[in-house]
Amino acid sequence: MNEGTRVNLLRNTPAARRGLTLIEILIALFVLLIGVMGILAAMPTGIDSAQKVVFLDASVHLSRSKFAEFRRDRIDPRVDLLDGSGYMDAALAPPRGQEQKNGNAGGWRDFAHGAGETYEYFDDIERYQWLVDQGELRSVGLDSNATPAAPNTSPYVPVVNAGADVGLTRVTIVINLKGTKKEQRYTQYMYSYGN
Repeated sequence: MNEGTRVNLLRNTPAARRGLTLIEILIALFVLLIGVMGILAAMPTGIDSAQKVVFLDASVHLSRSKFAEFRRDRIDPRVDLLDGSGYMDAALAPPRGQEQKNGNAGGWRDFAHGAGETYEYFDDIERYQWLVDQGELRSVGLDSNATPAAPNTSPYVPVVNAGADVGLTRVTIVINLKGTKKEQRYTQYMYSYGN
């Protein structure tokens, strides 16, 4: 075997071919492209889920804060939480009263967030609005004629808008993300303190 034949044999061995062919590069790019497209397709779902979690967290805190304000002010929810009452409208301003309606359809109110106001340090508070659901503002009584649900339980069953009045009112606060239909509803039973 001469020298030229030996060189040709070495060029055709697998060890002599160290680079990638065009087909191999195209296959690798195709696999990479599919992976990148999968990641990009999942991003909107992840972003939407993160926004939903932020809204749910904020709405829980904001609703609890509103209920705490109502308790702090020792209001009578049957009177003071009605639209047009002195507590809800112009007669009293925060911190003893509530914020004015913001002009959005449905009677929404902004959270007081100016300097020195309750929600001054709440992140992105301008994005949220709230209202008391007037249709859900109902008194709660006890029905002593009801049959207990289980043996050895109280014969008194809470009844909305009926039964012997016990001074409780069911209050529902709705928190809305402005410019969207996203809203959360929170209900508590509040005692009528009177003023």
